[in-house]
Amino acid sequence: MGAAVDTVRIKVLGPVAAFRDTTEIPLGPSRQRAVLGYLALHPGQPVPVGALTEAVWGDDAPASGDQLVRTYVARLRQVLEPDTAPRARTNVIASVPGGYRLDVPPDRVDASHFQQLLGRARARQAAGAPHEAFELLDAALGLWQDPTLADLSGLLASPRHLTALRADWVDAGLRHVAVGLSLGQASVVLPVAEQLAAVEPLQEAVQARYLEALTRSGQRAAAVHHYLSVRARLRAELGVEPGPELRRMYAALLHAGDEPGPGVEPPSRAGADEPDRRPGWRGPGPAIGPLIGREDDVARCATLLVAHRAVTIVGPAGCGKSATGLAVAERVAAAFPDGVATVDAAEARDCGEVLRLLAETLELPGPNADPLRAVADKRMLLVLNDVEHLGSRAGEMVEHALHRCPRTAMLVTSRRRLGLAHEAVFRLAPLPLPGTDAPDALPDNPAVRLFVHRAGLVRPGFRLAPADAVTVARICRGLDGLPLAIELAAACLYTDSLDGVLRRVDDPLDELRPQRRGHPQHHRSLRAALHRSLAALAPVERACLARLAAGDRCFSRDEAAARCAGLVPPARLGAVLDRLVDESLLDARPGPGVPRYRLLRTVALAAATVPESGEHQAFHGMVGNQP
Repeated sequence: MGAAVDTVRIKVLGPVAAFRDTTEIPLGPSRQRAVLGYLALHPGQPVPVGALTEAVWGDDAPASGDQLVRTYVARLRQVLEPDTAPRARTNVIASVPGGYRLDVPPDRVDASHFQQLLGRARARQAAGAPHEAFELLDAALGLWQDPTLADLSGLLASPRHLTALRADWVDAGLRHVAVGLSLGQASVVLPVAEQLAAVEPLQEAVQARYLEALTRSGQRAAAVHHYLSVRARLRAELGVEPGPELRRMYAALLHAGDEPGPGVEPPSRAGADEPDRRPGWRGPGPAIGPLIGREDDVARCATLLVAHRAVTIVGPAGCGKSATGLAVAERVAAAFPDGVATVDAAEARDCGEVLRLLAETLELPGPNADPLRAVADKRMLLVLNDVEHLGSRAGEMVEHALHRCPRTAMLVTSRRRLGLAHEAVFRLAPLPLPGTDAPDALPDNPAVRLFVHRAGLVRPGFRLAPADAVTVARICRGLDGLPLAIELAAACLYTDSLDGVLRRVDDPLDELRPQRRGHPQHHRSLRAALHRSLAALAPVERACLARLAAGDRCFSRDEAAARCAGLVPPARLGAVLDRLVDESLLDARPGPGVPRYRLLRTVALAAATVPESGEHQAFHGMVGNQP
């Protein structure tokens, strides 16, 4: 075995990657990475060329598929063994009759190393050595970056190639939770139980273990709430009631307390006279009152956050990213035993100020306290809201924090993604618009429900009369279903009539300005919110957006080229459109052939006239100092 093999490590339990010592090796295009990923699932085993072709293309393999596989292998050998003579590059990927074999030692391929550790853990558990089994299981699960195997799943043609590996992850997780609970380590195994429950929402054994972990961690209310959510999902998606194991666990947790039921231990009473010093929540919390219309978004984003350490919620101005992010953090808080810390970065002038705000949130002493040092070894969730105005440095700050705090996860809200290699992006759209052909369904529309709820705060007793439903629906449609805009409109009912609010929607940037204390500057009017995004653009990008806003708000790339003629060369137009999409000012809708684009009405109004108001100039000046 050559020296090159001893330094090569291959990872597939997350993004497919290869390393030489600590340096990542560029693996080339996706199908080339797929070939290495499939070989890594069978280290030390001969894999026929035909099997590789089927794994990469499935039933859609081209006639030249086998030859393409050989080409990919040759290129992989070149990057894996660059210092070896071309004909001798067989130390990592060896040739066998009719195929290839990955000759990397099993402990240098994370999937096979995981299998080794899991096998040893099963043996130690069967031999009655729970402490040793627990340590082995902990090490095995630590190799996984993404339990969904999203990257490898996207590279291979069929998910069946990963079924056994995913099943082993579930088995390892269930064993880890069960052994940990038997050792009195409920809070230690709770994050794994949470992750299992998110990845396998309909597997009752998984959900029962999660309920037990919650209950034995002293979170009985959260366990009851989760059981009810699981029961509702089973009814809705499978048409069944919870099975015996889940029902027994629910009955046990209902009786948990001073006299716990079988298998459920109460929280420790050591130091019962002392106040509860669990870390809990620090910083701004979720909004008071319901988060209307975002139930599915919160659930899907929470699942994403459980599986990934860096998640960014992106979306247009006023779509409710901050409120949704805080609700997601609340949903997954139980998975972070060292607590949740939230920072509102909207008014921060630079990343240094964000870190100072984090230090204040953590109540660290001294003006030069290092919050990342304080968080370094903790299993925490950090939430950073509204970082788009910090430019590319926001991504650098988050990446630096993730490296220094390897057990910490970060949830960020921004109008643009951070651009990190392992960032999971959750796109938050405006609320669904009410239809025009079913008046009876209007009261159930999320945008209409939000308006009615907010109207009731400024005009107690407000009810949606049938005669008013169409007017409220027109208001919501005119405001693109943006929660911020709908809340501003509803607040205007304090001094105006419903018809008067509808007239204000003709000019929402200037007419929707109710008094709004306790909100950041860019949430007090639509103009402030939208110009925060416009100010981040280069002059030519703002000019193109204004041209696009002058016509129909749904258009093709060719139509965009015609409108922007003379502003940018045709070869640069794609980059400008991509930039507007990335800033959440333009929505790209993939379709057959080429994508179509759509502008929100509110964005078009703001883009058509960018007034030189003091508010805009001040913000524009601030952005000018950012990268």
